[in-house]
Amino acid sequence: MTERDDGLIIEEQGGIARLVLNRPEKRNAIGLAMWQGLGDALEALADDAKVRVVVLRGAGDKAFSAGADISEFKTLRSTPDGRAVYDQAMRRAFERLSNLPKFTIAMIDGVCVGGGAEVAMDCDVMIASDRARFAITPARLGLGYSTPDVERIVRRVGAHRAKEVLATGNMFDAADALAMGWVNHVVPAADLETFVEDFARSVAANAPLSVKAAKLTVNELMKAPDDQNAALCRQLVEDCYASEDYKEGQRAFAEKRAPNFKGR
Repeated sequence: MTERDDGLIIEEQGGIARLVLNRPEKRNAIGLAMWQGLGDALEALADDAKVRVVVLRGAGDKAFSAGADISEFKTLRSTPDGRAVYDQAMRRAFERLSNLPKFTIAMIDGVCVGGGAEVAMDCDVMIASDRARFAITPARLGLGYSTPDVERIVRRVGAHRAKEVLATGNMFDAADALAMGWVNHVVPAADLETFVEDFARSVAANAPLSVKAAKLTVNELMKAPDDQNAALCRQLVEDCYASEDYKEGQRAFAEKRAPNFKGR
């Protein structure tokens, strides 16, 4: 386990990296140092051949994250130059997370609000406890959300629900979040860690190149047709067919055993 100065904890075991937002005294609010550290950590995980799945969570059981650290806004986001530095760190973290070539799972317990909710939404799957609560609150802070931020919400819950979420700033419970498609699964709080661990291990056991191809192809299909990278999608498929794992999958099927994928 590595506990860092930027408020993150990272540990890796069995192909699963656990990335923890570690500011429980502030309900894991994300300050500038953590935004910057999150981008750095995700860049390192992208290049770590041992890692197949990343689980992102908040420390403790009170919050995944209460959002961006508002106490920093007066000093760090009060001028155009300050906002540019802060926003660049946020954009980099979001870009690294959404395009990470490893499968990502947001494990959500407690509140998941604002920028913290956006971090969770950029994960591939969101798994919440039955006591989790969700909100996006710019309307209560006088903030304007950028087009990429609004687009992230629209893709999760649809246009009409996104308008409701943004205009009201209301808190939604886990059942409401599941009904609107905000999260993939809701499980009892006592079962959350076991459920996420089992889910992560099931993905980690599959062929990494196949998982990567599926994830990145879906990402491309979410773009406007003219922006899609068709060559990348074709290459991802070819990489699977040219891999040792493709041969191993066939052998394992013929021998009626579990495959031992290497990611190459």
